[in-house]
Amino acid sequence: MPDEKDKYCIDCGAPVQNRCSDEPGILKKGCSFVNPPTAAYCAKCGEPTVYQLHGLIQPLYPGANKPAFLGFK
Repeated sequence: MPDEKDKYCIDCGAPVQNRCSDEPGILKKGCSFVNPPTAAYCAKCGEPTVYQLHGLIQPLYPGANKPAFLGFK
C-alpha cells in the first residue's frame, strides 16, 4: 500500500495520483490538478492525465479533444 506522500508506486513505478500532465514552464503556469482515477483528461484544463500518458487508462472517445477542422486524425 502506498504512503500518502508517495508520488509513484514502489512496485511498478506508475503514478499513484491521477494528476494533470500540464507541467509549469517559462510561459505557462501549469495545472497539476488531481483528477479521479478514471479520468483520461483533466477536469480543470482538458489536458491528458498522467494515468492516460502512462497507459493505465484509455480515453472513452480517443479523438475527442482534437478539433476536426485542423485535420487531426
